[in-house]
Amino acid sequence: MTVSMVKKTDPIKVGDVVTLELPYSEVCMFLGVAGQTRSIRVTEHGAQILNEDGSNFSYPVTHGEAGLITDYETRTFRRFL
Repeated sequence: MTVSMVKKTDPIKVGDVVTLELPYSEVCMFLGVAGQTRSIRVTEHGAQILNEDGSNFSYPVTHGEAGLITDYETRTFRRFL
């Protein structure tokens, strides 16, 4: 399932590809993608930032580094920004 520009209240599941503005987290700043609107693929153990052509950008980052928080009750994620 692909979701475009998710809102803070939209639930995100493992396997979803979502477009969001990446936070100014330490890893995103190191990778040079902080503040950019990018697509990410949510995996069980992290988030894979994607290039425009859908290929992987660098290595996976943690959910928190990608700007997601875990909703443990529903086993989904949400944006925290």
